[in-house]
Amino acid sequence: MRDRFVQLLIRWIFIVLPTAVIGYITLVYVNFSYTALTSNILTQSIYFGTGLLIAYSLYFFRIRWLVTFILLWFAYWLIGKIIVKLPGEFDVFYATARFQLYSALFILGWIFGFLLVRVKFSYIILFGILGVSTVVAISNTVDVSISYILYHLLPVVVYGLYMLFVSPLLVYDVEMDLKKSGRLVLRFALFLILVILAFLFVGNLLRDDLKAVEKELVDRGAKSDKDGDKKEKDGGYDQRYGLMDKPGGKDDGFKLKDTMKISSKMSQSDQLMFCSRLNNYFPDGTPQPLYFVYHYLTKYDPAKESFIRDANVPYLDEFDADPSEVAIFHSRQDSSVIRNALGKKNRKVVESEVYLSSNTWKHALLAPASAFYIQSIPVEKDFQKTFISAYKVKSYVSELNNAYFVYNPSANPQLESFQEERYSELRTVRDYSKVDPEFYNYYIDMPKGVIYDSIALLAKKITAGIVNPADKVLAIRDHFLARDKNGKRIFRYTLKPGTPSDPNIPNTSMLNDFLFKTHAGYCTYYAGASLFLLRSVGIPARFTTGFATINRSDKNKGWYWFYASQAHAWTQVYFPGYGWMDFDMTIGNEDQQNAPKPDGTPPLPPPEPWLVLNAKAESVVGDKSKRMDATFSNIIYFDEKYQLNKSVTRSIDVSVCRVLYDKKDTTLSAITAGDSLVIVSYKDEAKAIPKPRKGVSIENQVDNFPAPIVADEIHIKPKPKKEKKEDVKGDRKNVEEKGMSWKEMLLLAGKIAGGVIVFIFLLPLLYLIYLVIRTSLAKNDATKADAIYQTALYQFHMAGAERIAQTPLDYARTKVDPVFNTSFYTFMTVYLRLKYGRGTLREGDAEIIHQFGNSKASAIRKTKGFFKVALNYFNIVLASRYFLQSENEYENQ
Repeated sequence: MRDRFVQLLIRWIFIVLPTAVIGYITLVYVNFSYTALTSNILTQSIYFGTGLLIAYSLYFFRIRWLVTFILLWFAYWLIGKIIVKLPGEFDVFYATARFQLYSALFILGWIFGFLLVRVKFSYIILFGILGVSTVVAISNTVDVSISYILYHLLPVVVYGLYMLFVSPLLVYDVEMDLKKSGRLVLRFALFLILVILAFLFVGNLLRDDLKAVEKELVDRGAKSDKDGDKKEKDGGYDQRYGLMDKPGGKDDGFKLKDTMKISSKMSQSDQLMFCSRLNNYFPDGTPQPLYFVYHYLTKYDPAKESFIRDANVPYLDEFDADPSEVAIFHSRQDSSVIRNALGKKNRKVVESEVYLSSNTWKHALLAPASAFYIQSIPVEKDFQKTFISAYKVKSYVSELNNAYFVYNPSANPQLESFQEERYSELRTVRDYSKVDPEFYNYYIDMPKGVIYDSIALLAKKITAGIVNPADKVLAIRDHFLARDKNGKRIFRYTLKPGTPSDPNIPNTSMLNDFLFKTHAGYCTYYAGASLFLLRSVGIPARFTTGFATINRSDKNKGWYWFYASQAHAWTQVYFPGYGWMDFDMTIGNEDQQNAPKPDGTPPLPPPEPWLVLNAKAESVVGDKSKRMDATFSNIIYFDEKYQLNKSVTRSIDVSVCRVLYDKKDTTLSAITAGDSLVIVSYKDEAKAIPKPRKGVSIENQVDNFPAPIVADEIHIKPKPKKEKKEDVKGDRKNVEEKGMSWKEMLLLAGKIAGGVIVFIFLLPLLYLIYLVIRTSLAKNDATKADAIYQTALYQFHMAGAERIAQTPLDYARTKVDPVFNTSFYTFMTVYLRLKYGRGTLREGDAEIIHQFGNSKASAIRKTKGFFKVALNYFNIVLASRYFLQSENEYENQ
């Protein structure tokens, strides 16, 4: 029994301890990515290590695994029941959360211990689990430097190679004395040094490729060393803690993030984002503002604790259009948005014009909810310093969604009585029994876990005794407006809600702290909390991002100015027959109500074109005539699109024409033959403009167009950028750098991993080649005999004849010669006499050495077969057993 405990102690040192260490390192990475930095990682590691140690020890002594797992489950169930009985609802919640975290780590350690003892090659499974966990943790951080990647992957790789090295060595009992212990420790040390040196060598060898990957990651928005300069340039705005980011780099504008995550603070900016003329008024002429939507984040990802978009959402009612890709005065439309809005009551089409500033991402479609039509329009020359692009948009909106119905009345109590009109209308909805089950179940889906169960309990408490869906929504809104016994509001608005008070609970606990403790947060907190509360009581809801619309001035009715501080998140609730209704649960925020600077002068609306030609320049502009020829087949004639049966070439008068290239003013000399153009002619009483004629083909009407056609604007379409090629001299400074796509990065990672794996599997064959070369280069018979001896031992071992605790003579006589029909025993008598005698050859010795050296390989192939022998040289486990046998065994005579 004492010897058994000694063997267990050896395995504690060489297997359990390294596994506990790599577990601790992995927990550090995971905690850094998913929880606050103050998390008690040491406590987590102790629970993991305890489970690992106990399980390994029990299963080492052959305890039945089924019995232990049943007892483990029973203990987990019993402790959970005891915690539930503790006094205090929220104390129970936090105790349960800690218990689940620590018990999960203990059970994970237990499973690791079980695998290490009972499952052959279990270290491969553990290496995979730890590797995936590390990669996922790295993907959620912002530092993507080469040193960072290598630093995080090195421990896992070293652990995997270490276990590959040590596991075969500990299959059998280890004989321990001072000499053998020192030799074993020395081997481990040399192994670790070689692995680290190999890792550094590979990193240096692939440094250029890794730098390309690093550059691509940085270009995709990772944190760079210039964050401080960028933050200062953006007026103090920090993308990491704001609702917006710059997807296109420093030269592009901001957009609302596609993924919203609750954070410990929020950064804001006072930059102008866009302005809009909204054609939506009450009957008395008073403007009706509408919130401007960017995205619907319909799904919650518990793993990343984020609200995200979902391409598979049922009844998608989001218009997928890129304003920057719509040619001037051209339009796009998607009528499916109207159908998928799932509402007909109190609906109407509202038109608006949107002017984007340089601070706004040019690809962003910002419009009132359910936008279904977009037309690109020009920006007047006098306003191009402020606005870079503009478009006209149509939305299928609800009259019950004007901002005065949507605002949280905390900022203006007078709105409460006004909003009652809306609630009276929505109370006609009794239930969701006639709603498509797939749609309904999707929008009431809740994550699983104690945190969400606690939110569900709160929601049921708030809506207790309430049946009507509208009244449930109102009750949840009023929960955020509640006051304490002193008349002070319980919930408040703040940009710095802080980190969770309990460091052992993940970031979602910020939402729980908000609901149950601090009651302080910004719009993302209110929108996220209300979404979970609504879904918990069976009301379909979704998380919406965009801009809150504030009607600040009567100077320019219908015009609204949007600043970065108005970037907002709110909740939309579905009511059958009415569609999606906006509800802003956020407690009043004065930053949104008050503009950081006075609203400017609205842009002049663009003139209306009677004709837009998609044309190709057939000739350059004449210096005297100021005319050019253009060929076209696609036209817009009085806002109607037409496709001609054949191309038409007409003369164009450009004498009073404005020319633009990529929306920037240029001259007529910029037009060359073959250029793609958009030629615009505006309505003007001084022009002879032909009116559309019903019943007449468009080709005949084009024939009656004035000759020449007077152009007011010509937009030269930018030519596709050609990739620059490296010149013969190899001047790389003039080569256009090409970023790597995610597929290319994965391919590179696959190549690196594949190369390492192939190299490892080739090691047994490479060692054989080394031995053969060494034999062929031997200068005399004595040296050749030693080389043949080493080669023969390796070849017979790889052929399946392993030598365990045998002298070479016994091995040759009992295992090799009877199986392979060789003269290995005869050769061994000559070899041992040469090695331990005087080293002189007798008559016939040279012939024996050469005959055995030339015949052993063919004898092995004849006995085992060529393919089987060849495959064995890719068996790294078989080869490792050869290398790990002690020198004492091989030298035992």
